[in-house]
Amino acid sequence: MVLGERLSEGFILYRDVYDTTAPLAASFFWLLDFAFGRNVLVYRILAGVLIFGQGMRLNATFNQQALLPDKSYLPALLYFVFGSIFFELDTLSPLLIGLTFIVFALPYLINPPKENTSNSRLFKGGFLLGLAALCHLPFLLFIVFAFFAVTLFAFNTFRSFLLLLCGFLFPYAVVFTFFLYTAALPNFIEYNLLSGWKFYLDLVLPPLDLLKILAIPFLLLAYTVFFAIVHAPGLNYQLKFFQLMLIWLPIALLTAIASQNISTVSWLLFLPVLAYFGTFFLLRSAKAWIIEPLFLVLLGLVLLTRYHQLLPQTKYTQLNISQITVHQDARYHAVKNARILVLGDDYNYYAVNQAATPYINWQLAQEDFGQLDTYYAVFKIVRNITASRPDYIVDEARLMPQLQHKAPLEFSRYRQIEKSQFYERIP
Repeated sequence: MVLGERLSEGFILYRDVYDTTAPLAASFFWLLDFAFGRNVLVYRILAGVLIFGQGMRLNATFNQQALLPDKSYLPALLYFVFGSIFFELDTLSPLLIGLTFIVFALPYLINPPKENTSNSRLFKGGFLLGLAALCHLPFLLFIVFAFFAVTLFAFNTFRSFLLLLCGFLFPYAVVFTFFLYTAALPNFIEYNLLSGWKFYLDLVLPPLDLLKILAIPFLLLAYTVFFAIVHAPGLNYQLKFFQLMLIWLPIALLTAIASQNISTVSWLLFLPVLAYFGTFFLLRSAKAWIIEPLFLVLLGLVLLTRYHQLLPQTKYTQLNISQITVHQDARYHAVKNARILVLGDDYNYYAVNQAATPYINWQLAQEDFGQLDTYYAVFKIVRNITASRPDYIVDEARLMPQLQHKAPLEFSRYRQIEKSQFYERIP
């Protein structure tokens, strides 16, 4: 919301707004802010619509291409159930938006041999993969998945992969051109294309809490994959797709690691394979009488996990979700409906305020505020602050005394409020 709000004011991503969010997802947030403003309900409903659309598209792909032993709505059912295991999954995130393009690209990557290779289908598949990467950069790794899909299903592998690659690069060519003419191309390369490959892991939720939420779906996924390997499909076409979905697993794992912030949202990457292998298990299980009771037990466990706050608060049921929810502390509401600059990584101040400067991502802001001993960093900060002076500065990093000393003409305008972290701009 903070990013979309800033962009809707006419500022250009990467040039006037420093953030690592991929450009297509940022444009999505800009359109939402332009159309609905700060409407949390719209964000939640739209996330639910995307989950529903992904499940129905995946189910239609399995049925139309006869990729499972029988046609059914079990893939969509499993997708909806395990896509709702925790409230963070139906939060509108770049990963969720990008996964929608991955799911919709899947049928274009698996051309039945009787249809031969279709140029337009491969180009469309690559184009959708490119849009996915423009929503969430680590989806670039799915080009490897697409290569294996072409290898398994296409007749002329090299030519087919070139067509796929052309479709993949086309949206990137458009984006590169746009940022070139808006003088934001160097920052786009630095803040988005290069920043996403540091491969450091930041657990948004405590490891034990993450395990409590995702233990059941991952155990089910592991068992159904093992079952499918033992009872592999007999038809050649189904066997090829079975092998392709096995390749999805390591690609999804690498994508989750490349995403850097590991949370329950990362489970979305494994949801399509659970829908496939879970359905395969339910349709091929020899003990058919146990399927319905097993599904009811799994559904009950999912509901208990989703609505854990209704359970008695014990060390087994309590979850620390402070990092993924908005805090209601009084200090965050000391200033309301103002344009602010937060010198720190606490986004809670923006819940009732607006961002006034390009520095909405503290990790990137450190390039300037972490080098106050250099002339260029101070000059750049002053230039960005002068362009749109905030009403208040929240000094969590305790940098204001240093800023007032090194850039007094600009920062002497701000007066500390009763020894707090807030500095108010003097008219």
